[in-house]
Amino acid sequence: MAEVTQNAPFGSVERKISMRYLRAKKTHGGVGFIAVISFTCIMLAIAAMITIMSIMNGFRADMIRLTIGSEGHIYVQSVQPDITVAEIEALEQRMQAIPGVENAFQFTQHFTGVQANGQFALAQVIGIAKDDLMAFELIADGVIQGDLRSLGEGEGSDHAIAIGSAMAAGLSLQVGDRLLVYSPRTRQTISGAVPVRKTYTIGAIFDVGLFVTNQTYIYMDLDEATLLFEGGKVKGDIQLRLEDPDEIDELRPQIFEQAGQPIRQMTWKDRNQSTASALRVEQVAMRLIFMIVVIIAAFPVLASMIMLVKNKSRDIAILRTIGMTRAGILRIFLMSGATVGILGTLVGLIVGVLFCLNLYSIQLFIEGIMGVQLFPQDVYQLTDRIPVKIVWSEVASVALWGFMISAMAVFWPAWQASKIDPVEALRYD
Repeated sequence: MAEVTQNAPFGSVERKISMRYLRAKKTHGGVGFIAVISFTCIMLAIAAMITIMSIMNGFRADMIRLTIGSEGHIYVQSVQPDITVAEIEALEQRMQAIPGVENAFQFTQHFTGVQANGQFALAQVIGIAKDDLMAFELIADGVIQGDLRSLGEGEGSDHAIAIGSAMAAGLSLQVGDRLLVYSPRTRQTISGAVPVRKTYTIGAIFDVGLFVTNQTYIYMDLDEATLLFEGGKVKGDIQLRLEDPDEIDELRPQIFEQAGQPIRQMTWKDRNQSTASALRVEQVAMRLIFMIVVIIAAFPVLASMIMLVKNKSRDIAILRTIGMTRAGILRIFLMSGATVGILGTLVGLIVGVLFCLNLYSIQLFIEGIMGVQLFPQDVYQLTDRIPVKIVWSEVASVALWGFMISAMAVFWPAWQASKIDPVEALRYD
């Protein structure tokens, strides 16, 4: 019974022989040093693949979170001429009644110039009701000075607005300071037409982590924005926030059907199509590149196994003469090569995941040594830290890819070892 157990497939005899071959020094026909190199190549390739994929996932997740956190998921614009307040309110109610729509609210959006402390800047003024703005958690949680609930309070120049932190820093503004906002409308004076402009008080300053929002966005009470930019004439613009932002394609036909009037639609994906497409293409490209890198990293495993089979041909012949089957020889060399690939993949997974989990600390350490900012906010339009998101299903797919490539790399040398003729091998030894 003991002999059967020892000679069983992948039994103790085969495991001991495979591990002995793997640890043997070069003087004894082993490939220990090359096996270490093979292990290192596989480990680094897997760790790099996990790190890059996680960073790309982080970029995409941050872009989506920051984009839909400060604006609606779907923009609906009425193209009906001379729309009335009652009609726009009825449209808003119909949009709110659509299943899957969490909130529907009116808004206005205008691009203009602002001025303070002798400095001029471009801005995007969003007219929105205070309660609707408070529903944006990214904005509400991002207030660093003042109170968002002050939006729309005060008369004349004391009327409160909210601006981004980058704009506040660029114009040297604090809560309570005044900001001059220009309107594209003009009014006639004795000297001719002059642009309409009005001074407002900074009631809140926010930082959402998206540089372009912090630099250009101004939130103003809806009625005040309508008065300043449209002379009190309402526009049929509505934003919809969905329960699931990924269901925009399913809801678009229902929105057209329920509108009851001609409308235009634009989703958050449409507004950020170029950025989303670029990230998606870059993500796919990086995955393909690192899949190829893992394949290249498996070549040292293949080379070490070919050398091991060549150096151990006499041992293979002796094993065959004392009763070892071809399948047993195949399994011995499969275990030798697979051990390198599996250990390299597992250690690479651990290193890659730990690197991603501690990426911000590593970034700060490198920045402290080099004295430069690795991820400048004004360049990447995000926060000042490298975004990272570990998707465990992708980690599992990387592990499976590493195992598969390692197995494919060792199978051919192991198959050749099992085909060695013991008579021929011993005759020419």
